[in-house]
Amino acid sequence: MEQRGVLLSWNDGKGFGFIQPEKGGAKLFVHISAMRGDARPNQGDAVFYLAGADEKGRLRATHMRGEGLSIDRPSIRQKPREPSVRQPARKAIKSAGKGRSGREPRAAARRSSAVPYQALKLMVWLALCALPLIGSLQVLNAQGWVLPLGAYAGVSLVSFFLYWSDKRAAEQSSQRTPEKVLHLSELLGGWPGALVAQQLLRHKTRKASYQQLCWLIIVVHQLFWVDWVLLDSRYLRQLLGS
Repeated sequence: MEQRGVLLSWNDGKGFGFIQPEKGGAKLFVHISAMRGDARPNQGDAVFYLAGADEKGRLRATHMRGEGLSIDRPSIRQKPREPSVRQPARKAIKSAGKGRSGREPRAAARRSSAVPYQALKLMVWLALCALPLIGSLQVLNAQGWVLPLGAYAGVSLVSFFLYWSDKRAAEQSSQRTPEKVLHLSELLGGWPGALVAQQLLRHKTRKASYQQLCWLIIVVHQLFWVDWVLLDSRYLRQLLGS
């Protein structure tokens, strides 16, 4: 049966502490491995626990959680990273080895800001843009309509600006650009600019649901131009009943 107590002491670096039972009595040892919840405990927290004993008969908590109900995250039981005291010394050695020019820090900064797999991503982007470009040029030559070509170019610029504005707003904790506005710009032809913005600004690349809808829009555009360029608008004609 769970009992209530207070976390009398807690060493987060070593991952252990002692619980003082609410009803009094001897305090119990508790290790981070017994913790359940979504955050590591803090000294003074009210907790619920199951009492037990180790192989030597010493009191310890076999289970501990906070007052509120929460989803258990195993990552909270991992040891937190401690800052390395040797890191400044290593940086000083590297700096001395490079002299006073400061080339090493600048080079490191450039490497950290570079787009991962840049060449591969550029090739994929060009491949995705190929059919829309060919199709838009065909429309321009056959019908004299500049709208598709202008939409991809113009709306891509707008889309890039929207991403930049939203990224800046996120950093400054100000009003964000709604995701539906970003997706609308992609749907209207701005997805090439959106892909560039995502990579250069490192924005909206980790949210799975957002990426799924973004790529669905890209697939819709690709299917439209596959039908237009390669299938002579076969399915589009059927859809329009012509």
